[in-house]
Amino acid sequence: MVMSIGWNPYFDNKEKTIGPWILHKFDEDFYGEELRLIIVGYIRPEANFPSLESLISKNHKDDEIAEKALELPLCWDDDHAFIELTL
Repeated sequence: MVMSIGWNPYFDNKEKTIGPWILHKFDEDFYGEELRLIIVGYIRPEANFPSLESLISKNHKDDEIAEKALELPLCWDDDHAFIELTL
């Protein structure tokens, strides 16, 4: 999953939002169900975009980074502290 946390300046949101984008494709939807998320990494800061197309393109690049990260070994040490991983 990739998630946006912030005000999403392209859409001029007035409130901070959390928007998860689930990478796995499911056979059926689960709208209205409870989701529990664990944040295990950081890709980039929030940004504004000149067009919807450029926003979508950047989101697809974020997806690619997250997919590569899923192939990496566990990202925490023996104390369960997150460690920095380089892609």
